[in-house]
Amino acid sequence: MKFRPLFFISVFFISGTLNAQTVNEPRVEERITLTTDDGWKLNARYLRAADKAPTVVLIHSQKNDLNEWKLWFDYLKRYGYGYIAMDLRGHGNSFITPSGSTTTYKTFAVSGPNNEFNKMIRDVEAALAYLSTNSVTGDNIILAGSALGANLAIKAAAIHPEISMTATFSPALNVNDVLSVNPLYAYGRRPLLLMAGANRARQYKEFQLLNDIAKLKCGKENVTTMVEASGYGAGELITRYNIRRIFDWFKNPRLPQVVEASTQAARTDIAPLVQPDEQNPSEESPPEDPTVYE
Repeated sequence: MKFRPLFFISVFFISGTLNAQTVNEPRVEERITLTTDDGWKLNARYLRAADKAPTVVLIHSQKNDLNEWKLWFDYLKRYGYGYIAMDLRGHGNSFITPSGSTTTYKTFAVSGPNNEFNKMIRDVEAALAYLSTNSVTGDNIILAGSALGANLAIKAAAIHPEISMTATFSPALNVNDVLSVNPLYAYGRRPLLLMAGANRARQYKEFQLLNDIAKLKCGKENVTTMVEASGYGAGELITRYNIRRIFDWFKNPRLPQVVEASTQAARTDIAPLVQPDEQNPSEESPPEDPTVYE
């Protein structure tokens, strides 16, 4: 009889420990299947976000698959972000058609407003629908697209004004008749990242035109432009050396307001913020870490 209270205490302790483990269990990536409204079954990877953290929808380029984003997965998980990355129809392991047969993008028509590349907007919609069933709302979603995926991301964001922001890598005027200009006109005043490599002359000229249109229609303070010396698409443009810049943008997507230069003479009676003897040019402050969601 004397041991019975200790027994109940032990059971209570174990029960409390199990409940704590359930609440604080680590985030584990899931392999899922998305179903589009026209019947495609899409292979996808999903990681839920930490509390209050955004979820990034990753949309790969043409002739590629979700592994184009393999560098991102560890970084997104490390900083608490969620993600959903899918193989677009006809790419990777998304090769089963609505009729049950198999095919790849190589059989798709590359022109026409209703070709399979344009229908890939339904693949993005399937990802957004899946997030909604997991209580992820548009204001906590970031779209990220590479080349074809960049155009699809802009188009999806134009359809869904509740989406918080969009990051594009090597967007173009036209990728297999998936157009970007009209969606940019409808995008609205939300944060938009445009990134490209300067080594492809024609693509870079298109990128500059899209950049001008975006600043005109979305507001200069909402458009951030990044240019690398070379590279095409997220797989080449984003490296472990510059990926931190993308996370910095996630944290601060809007540019500071431009203040017109004053013609008034500069005052000379204000003491400098740092006295000369406090300066140490040999030391540089390390860059601020991106926000980590827990």
